[in-house]
Amino acid sequence: MTSPDTFDEAARLRLALVRLTRTLRRSGTSKFSASQVSALATIEEYGPLRISALAAHEAMDPSVATRVVASLTTAQVLQRAEDPDDRRACLVELSPQGREALAELWRERTLGLSERLERLEVSERQLIAAALSVIEKLAR
Repeated sequence: MTSPDTFDEAARLRLALVRLTRTLRRSGTSKFSASQVSALATIEEYGPLRISALAAHEAMDPSVATRVVASLTTAQVLQRAEDPDDRRACLVELSPQGREALAELWRERTLGLSERLERLEVSERQLIAAALSVIEKLAR
């Protein structure tokens, strides 16, 4: 059972992360939706995937994953490749334009976060730096 203090900390952390994520999404000039960016990031992390595997990673219905992939393929940031394990199936992977678009998006969002960090006191930035390994552990 979670203690009331832990529950309250979790609620505060969740709300702060949601607000920070929203703020970062608004920074930059991305033409992609949150679902599209998440799909691109998943494919960047795991490499070429079947659409069913992408849907599983993204916890979305396969029909939604199919629509997301179709829109990203039309935008020429994803490309289809033959699955070497099953020639009847295909994999989706980042195109060279997709790699560039994702790298630019990460640069823009990192710059936006850097600017926010610069507004903090040095001692506050040191606290965040000290907490990063713990936050990364939470994210895994």
